[in-house]
Amino acid sequence: MRAAITAAERGHKVTLYETNDFLGGQLRHADYASFQWPIKDFKDYLARQVKKAGIEVLLNTRATPEMIKAKKYDAVLVAAGAEPVIPDIPGADGSKVLAPVFAFGNKALGKNIAVVGGDLIGTQTGMYLAENGHKVTVLTAERELASDSQRVHYRENLQMAYEALENFSFITEATATGISEGNVTYKDAKGNEKTIQADSVVVSAGRKSRNDEALKFSGLAERFFIIGDCDAVGFLPAVGRSAYAAASQV
Repeated sequence: MRAAITAAERGHKVTLYETNDFLGGQLRHADYASFQWPIKDFKDYLARQVKKAGIEVLLNTRATPEMIKAKKYDAVLVAAGAEPVIPDIPGADGSKVLAPVFAFGNKALGKNIAVVGGDLIGTQTGMYLAENGHKVTVLTAERELASDSQRVHYRENLQMAYEALENFSFITEATATGISEGNVTYKDAKGNEKTIQADSVVVSAGRKSRNDEALKFSGLAERFFIIGDCDAVGFLPAVGRSAYAAASQV
């Protein structure tokens, strides 16, 4: 959306292709988590700006190289995003295991939920689930939750927020060793193997750019850019800068 708006502001006629029936991609999770209201407001603002700019939006439309080539565009900007990393943990491909993005708004999850991976995304997902009545245990190999957050004061505020949640707990320096029906096994800081009950398991092991998917569109127009998470996985400000910078060159 950021790239489309910037290109439209520069006088170009822009068409935005979107596979889903909504705009916002993975920011859609903010519609469900109360503490993510700033992200929701930003996402909704961008959607309004897309409409105001007169950008043609094609929802429920998965763009293909053949489709784009036939349109003979002058420039193609690909923002295919990133996909969840599936860790090498026995059982991580089970039917009760899902990535964080699929936990939001999901009413089929069990009462007891284990979140494997205590990065910022895993921690926030666990907080959302605890807010919605689930009993959540986050396992992290680090010494603290959300250690990947670059904003120290934000991490402090996050800590105060999750400590206030009665259904939220976490275990640090814990390495998941297996996921099976109804439980997750892990090794604690001393190397002892332990088990926690888990009706559903959320695995937050990072994301990988869909760069290969994006490169399929290379050569279909005079100008070609890969933007956002599709270029390099990052937090919202970084991917926004990537989109703005690319569109500013068109």
